[in-house]
Amino acid sequence: MNSRLELSTSSLKLEAALVPWDTEIFGFPVAQIHQVEVADFLSAIDEYRKFQEWLDSHEIRVVSCRLPHNRLPESIFLESKGFRFVEMVLHPKIERLGCLDIPQDHLVITPALDFDIPAIQDIAERAFKHERYHIDPRLDPKLGSIRYGCWVKNSLHHPSQRLLKIMDGEHIIALFIVESKGNKSIYWHLTAISPLWQGRGYGQRVWRAMLLYHQQEGRDCVITTISARNVAVLNLYVKLDFRFLPPEMTFHWVRGSE
Repeated sequence: MNSRLELSTSSLKLEAALVPWDTEIFGFPVAQIHQVEVADFLSAIDEYRKFQEWLDSHEIRVVSCRLPHNRLPESIFLESKGFRFVEMVLHPKIERLGCLDIPQDHLVITPALDFDIPAIQDIAERAFKHERYHIDPRLDPKLGSIRYGCWVKNSLHHPSQRLLKIMDGEHIIALFIVESKGNKSIYWHLTAISPLWQGRGYGQRVWRAMLLYHQQEGRDCVITTISARNVAVLNLYVKLDFRFLPPEMTFHWVRGSE
């Protein structure tokens, strides 16, 4: 069966695909809508049946979709089909790293090694509480923890992502999964301080150390994504003079909860 679906009519455009990685982790089929445009609300209802048939044929249990904050017609349409809003995400961005005066710190940042994985995976499985798979009450939050732990494990030998560990002396206090993009920019996929070291003043130190690390690499820009409900991290990015790109809305459809 086709793992992708593309609908393109005068009333509805919708592109979706199975997500093999999440499907393997969760043990049931998971899909993602990559694009949706609603031109005619009533006519789109009929066209949507093809998507529902695709979901049924693959026995898909969870579908996620992320929309720009101003796509109100699409958000209303998805909610009429059983999707539920679960979070707003923000995209902090800082530019001209080479012009910043970033203080030195004795924290050490290096690529993670194979023997680091158990400790870093443990951090990833316990550090996150605000993300979509942890807050959707229709899903077991353990799925989110397993997902982040697997992400850490897979990132070690990923073709484009790098797993970095941040150390204070002999202790791994934080992890960052980063990826180089065009125009000397870097994207932070996953960032976390170990729960054992939270509340000890490491937030600004770790993030500034990472900015200095990228500055010394010759990077010019850093972009990331955070949940708007994570107020502590939001304030951290404000203190570090990040600016924010337009936010996005995240929706989940969960079979049996319509």
